[in-house]
Amino acid sequence: MISDNDILSLENAVNNYWTEVLSSEEGNKTFYKIATGKEGGHQLSDRVDQLSTEFISTTYPLRSGYQKSNGKISSRSMGDIWFKNEQGEWNPINVKTGLIGSEGQPNIVSLKRVMTSIMDHTMDSYYILLVKFQVDPVAKKISHSVHLTDILNWLSLPDDDSVVTFDSGPGQTMLKAKHFFDLLSNGVEPKKLTVWKKMDLLMDLYRDGERRLRENRARDLRKFELCYKRFALVGDNAVFTIDKEKQRKFGIEL
Repeated sequence: MISDNDILSLENAVNNYWTEVLSSEEGNKTFYKIATGKEGGHQLSDRVDQLSTEFISTTYPLRSGYQKSNGKISSRSMGDIWFKNEQGEWNPINVKTGLIGSEGQPNIVSLKRVMTSIMDHTMDSYYILLVKFQVDPVAKKISHSVHLTDILNWLSLPDDDSVVTFDSGPGQTMLKAKHFFDLLSNGVEPKKLTVWKKMDLLMDLYRDGERRLRENRARDLRKFELCYKRFALVGDNAVFTIDKEKQRKFGIEL
């Protein structure tokens, strides 16, 4: 894992970088335009990811790196960038961009990949570097804050207060962004967990996700069985017609 001193160093360095970027008229104008434009959250996320990882790699050239495949940065890497701790161990850092007022539940990482990596002894933590932005539409300015945390430590929070959820369909853990922002704003910091406790909680999350998936699929099957039976009652000899009134709701225009 990354030491507290290194976490503070990374946070301060990235925060100072974004302060410098947004303090210029051109920088503020550029990122305000991205944040308030079409699909601003996605475009902002891509740009912030790129610039933040480039900054870290040049600021910590001997302690940061990218996972590569055939000489190219791997699109399947668990970290947008990796940071080497004082023991020479690499730690994945996932850059996340938050836009206040547009919080959702962004994907974090595959639950099975995290669990497998821990059991393979190739990682013991999973870091999120959150660069959070707030737009001031009156002044047409954008401000920011930066927070680096091991998201696996947040699994210690009770179910109703958890910032991490899991959908066993796509297999992704997701961040409850607004709740996470609120806790950070109130100065909440979770206690550090042992790797064994992290695995216990990840396994609980996996079991619960599989249970909900089975229940949802069984419910969907019952629903469609009922709808199908009603549909099939008409029989093959009936004339099938398109409901043009319902089609009008599609809003199709010439």
